[in-house]
Amino acid sequence: MSSTRKTKILCTLGPATESADAIESLIRSGADLLRLNMSHASHEWTRAVYARIREAARRIDKDVAILMDLTGPSIRTGDLDTPWQLKVGDEVELRISEDLPPSIAYSVTVNYRYLCSDLKVGDTVNVDGGLIQLRVERIGEGRIVSRVLTQGEMRSRRHINLPGIPVRLPPLTQKDYTDLDLGVELGVDFFALSFAREPGHVQHLQLLLEQKGSLARVIAKIENQQAIDHLDAIVEASGGIMIARGDLGSELPVEELPIIQRHIVERCSYHGRKVIVATQMLESMLENPVPTRAEVTDIFNAVIEQVDCVMLSGETSIGRYPDKCIEVLDSVARRIEERYPAGRFASDAPLKTNKHKTAKAAIVLANSIPGSKLVTFTLRGVMAHQLAHQRPERAPIFAFTPNLHVARILTLARGVQPLQMAFEKNNPEANIRNALQILRQRHLIEPGDPIVILSDALYDDTNVDAILLREA
Repeated sequence: MSSTRKTKILCTLGPATESADAIESLIRSGADLLRLNMSHASHEWTRAVYARIREAARRIDKDVAILMDLTGPSIRTGDLDTPWQLKVGDEVELRISEDLPPSIAYSVTVNYRYLCSDLKVGDTVNVDGGLIQLRVERIGEGRIVSRVLTQGEMRSRRHINLPGIPVRLPPLTQKDYTDLDLGVELGVDFFALSFAREPGHVQHLQLLLEQKGSLARVIAKIENQQAIDHLDAIVEASGGIMIARGDLGSELPVEELPIIQRHIVERCSYHGRKVIVATQMLESMLENPVPTRAEVTDIFNAVIEQVDCVMLSGETSIGRYPDKCIEVLDSVARRIEERYPAGRFASDAPLKTNKHKTAKAAIVLANSIPGSKLVTFTLRGVMAHQLAHQRPERAPIFAFTPNLHVARILTLARGVQPLQMAFEKNNPEANIRNALQILRQRHLIEPGDPIVILSDALYDDTNVDAILLREA
């Protein structure tokens, strides 16, 4: 019987992994969630790939969750006739309208009308993830002239970051609203909100989902200083957080990034929210079959912080070795979890309710019994989430639920293996017996294993938080 990996793996689909066979291979390799990046996806492609995911999961009897990553509002440059080869010291003009004629050779439009009023002389503009850095030299009517600080190739429609500048952008674009309708229609499990900067942005999307009858959860992507300034409120408003280190690294001094990552993980633990670490986990494996030693250490840091999930982007969407990337994450995470089972943040999380305290009691019991397993029966997923947030040291959490959408949501929770099972009304003993039989059939438990059972769903007519100790 193999051990259960606690840290979940989220994979982005793309040209390298859009076929039915490739998707099935990713799931067999260990993918727990699959990401549809709407920045690069048409609706036709999304419909086709969504159907392939659900069919592949059905064939191999391992359900996975699907996350739709909304594009969000972004500041971008306009189109260029040909790429520019910029050198240090060159001047680049940024214009807020096509109606304004260029005043120098290197001149491009930018789709942010507040550019001239939000920036001041001396501010930095990062282009294409900071590969090109510009310093503002002069500000005119509707245009800014900047000087190149780092040389590089400038192409069309490059993303722009304005470090330290509170940008004035809406929470969602018209494209996002259209993509949202598609995601609700298909039944995706999570929506990632790009460039969430305040709790109102998360609440706006959550309200839209409720109005549309969707049970999906909102994952807020932390990507700039504004989000860091409102971090606790955004964490509390969301169903989870994605630490989007690409844009975050362009917005903040690079030496601050690992400190911010740990701070976000700590706040998510404190508030009991899921946390995903994303971007460049295995960037070198876009082209190479093995990771760098630094990338393995990066994985170590995320797993030792006991994040819920790590994400692969280009590695699985356009990379040459998508399955190998998952295998690396899987093997490294398992080894680290085996060597360092305890975490520092979960012990600091407050026990606000009796359910928190009951979950803590079950975990203390499981931690004290070698080889124990945690089993919970849940209708809405609440008890399973409580167990996951308290971070049991070694015991896996097997969460039984009759609701498919709850099982899929629970795929993001660290250490939780959700299993769909119909509950027998007013028959808790039958439910326990059926659950243990399923676990035995799947070789997830062995005879004699200590089983700590925690549930508030065993008794239909009475609200009973029960902790039971059984043998498999």
